[in-house]
Parts: sequence; C-alpha cells; structure tokens
Amino acid sequence: MQLEEEESSAADSPRSAPLAEERAAAPLTERLTVGRPANFRNALTWLEPGILRNLRGVLTALIAAWLYLPAALAAAVALAFAGGWIAFFYTFSTGDTSLPQQVLDIPLVGDAVQNLMSKSGGVGAALLGAVAGAVIGFVLGIYWIFLGPFQNGVVDGVAAVLGTIVLGIGAGLLYTVYRVVFEKHILQITGARRPSRREAAFILPLVAEAATRLNLPNHPPVLIDDAREPNAFAYARHIVVNQGLLEEFNYERETIAAVFAHELIHWRNGDPVSAAFVQGVAFPLYLVQAAGGWLRDQTRSPVLRFIAWTVFWPVFVTVQYLVVPMQAADSREAEYRADQGAVLAGYRTGMRCVLTRFRRSFEGGRNGWVAAICASHPPNELRLERLEEPGREYPLPDEDASALPLPVLLTGTSLTD
Repeated sequence: MQLEEEESSAADSPRSAPLAEERAAAPLTERLTVGRPANFRNALTWLEPGILRNLRGVLTALIAAWLYLPAALAAAVALAFAGGWIAFFYTFSTGDTSLPQQVLDIPLVGDAVQNLMSKSGGVGAALLGAVAGAVIGFVLGIYWIFLGPFQNGVVDGVAAVLGTIVLGIGAGLLYTVYRVVFEKHILQITGARRPSRREAAFILPLVAEAATRLNLPNHPPVLIDDAREPNAFAYARHIVVNQGLLEEFNYERETIAAVFAHELIHWRNGDPVSAAFVQGVAFPLYLVQAAGGWLRDQTRSPVLRFIAWTVFWPVFVTVQYLVVPMQAADSREAEYRADQGAVLAGYRTGMRCVLTRFRRSFEGGRNGWVAAICASHPPNELRLERLEEPGREYPLPDEDASALPLPVLLTGTSLTD
C-alpha cells in the first residue's frame, strides 16, 4: 500500500475506496500507526527498540524529573553559600585557620589544605566551607526527599521509590503514544500541510527512490512546511520538508534525494520515537522550565526577572546541564548513522553537497556549552569527514559544494544597486 496516497490530493482516485476498506479492516493499532516502517511485525515491535535505545537519556530524565534532583541541587547551593560565608567570617574575625584534627589526619590532603588555609586566610576557609556545604547540602537534600517514605520502613520506602520510577516511565509511554497517534494533527497545527500536485510530482518519486535504495518496503507520508529555513525533519510517521530546502538547492534532485535518504534512516531506526520517550519521561521538568522561562521572559522588570530566575534556577540548570546533554549525545550519534545510511544508498555526493552548503550546523547559536554538549547535530565538518570516500582527497574549497542560488531581483533594480 502506497502510504503517500493517503496524504496526497488523490482522494477521489479509483484506489481510494479499496484503501479505505483496507484501513477499516486493519487492527486499531495499525490504523493509529499508519506511516510507520512496514518491516516491523506490529506497532509494539516498532516502538520497543526506539524506547529502549537511549537508556542513559531515559535514566537521566528519570532521576532529574521524578527523583527531585533540582531540590537536592537547590539544597546543595544554599548550604554551599551559607558554609562559605560562615567559614569566611569566622576565620576573618578570629584569625583561626586551623583545621579539625580529622581533616589533618588525611594523608597528603590534610597538609595541603592546611597550607592553603594558612596562606589564603578567609578566602581559603570560604572555599573549603562552600565545598563542604555543597556536599552536605546535596546529601541532605536527597535524604530529606526520601525521609518521608522510609520513615515507615525500608520496604515502604523502596516501594515508594519504585512507584515513582514506574510513574515516570508511564508518563514517558503515554507521551510517546500521544505523539505517535496524533502526530499528523500536531504537525498540521504547527504549520505542516500536504504537498500540492506539482510538489508531490517532484518529491514523491525521490522519496520512493531513496526508500528502494535503502531496501525499505514503504516510506512515510511527506508533508510540506512553508518556512524559508532550509531544513527537513523525520517524525515517527511523517517526514516534513521545509519549502526553503527545496529553494535553497534549486530543486536539485540528487541533493534533495540525499536529504530524504538521511531522514528515512532516522524514521526507520525509530530516532523520533526515542526522543519522544525521553521528553515524555522528563515532561514535568520541561513543563516547569517552560513556565519559569515564560515568566522570566515576559516581565520587563529586572527585579521580577531575578526573582523568577531565583525560583526556577535549579530546573534551568538541571535541564540545560544534565538532561539535554544526555539526550543530545544520542542525537549526534543518530545523525552520523543517518549520514552513513545516505552514503550506503548511493547519495554520498548529494549528502556532502548539503553539508558543504551549510558550513555551520543546522542548529543556530552553536557556541560554548551549547555547541560542545547540548547540540543535537555534530559539527558539519566532522560529518563531512566521515563521509569521505577512502583513497580520495577532499581539499578545500570542497568541489561537492553546490552553487548558491541566484538572488531574486525586484523590478527596476540591478546587482549594483
């Protein structure tokens, strides 16, 4: 069954009635997951690999969102601040820089810390107090979180923790099912549409050819987003291509087909399913972050912005420096796999053409921590390096780079204006 027919304008074709009958006779799970890879026996065997692929991302999201890591982080910072100031004022006011005997008895460490204290005075004491406060605060934060359940016994405490974990996994499953079942409606709400007749005539043969080269028995429906940004996205049951991508490459068939092959690998491997499950497990955390970010960004008062940041900073830090990096690490590996899939399908030149055109990543603002840790796409130059054919030289400028599109001139203007 050609899935693209369901998304095209050929609803009145002679095939539409048999297709409708086939869909009506199919099991409910099959009807709700139309567009998934057909090489899986059923919806469960399709969802399972994607859900279980990024275990480190799932574990991180579970700990951060459901085991209250932001609360422990807040306690650690609060006690670090208090411990640092108390140690500083005590040392500054009394002049006593001696350490407890238990610390001095630690081999090498005791003498080194005592020497630092003697030379730096209150500053060294503040640093030591801050470190001790952070450690103690984090441990106490974890302890306070689980103190209630364990007060009634170890069995009740373990049951409460396991129940919380099951709840987090259940939230991830529900969110994944929601994203999969209602994917078409979500995409339409966010701006995707079915291809026009001539868009379908250009795009669908390219997708079908890429699927054939990849030995895929089917391919998902393709939707169009009128955004001018050159990009394409693989979802669990659809591929969305921006109008800007088609225009950026002047409708070059080989190059655009390479993009479709890349996205088909994501779709076939269940990468969007994996990302949805991690997002679902971490959904409470993302929800709080979104609310805090909205409050912080909406107010114009510096005082109110500071208050919003003070209240929500543990969530901001946990998401940006723990949850997102773990998810992004798996996403970068998926990008390399998709690139290699396009090469195996015979689109090496087309894939290199895409990457050489965009010397930066498909993401914006890649710098510092975001570029190194949080970016979901690897640097394009490293992706190009992995696409090099053995035994061939690839000097700069890259000969695979396509020509830039000609600028559109308004009536009465010239290139020299």
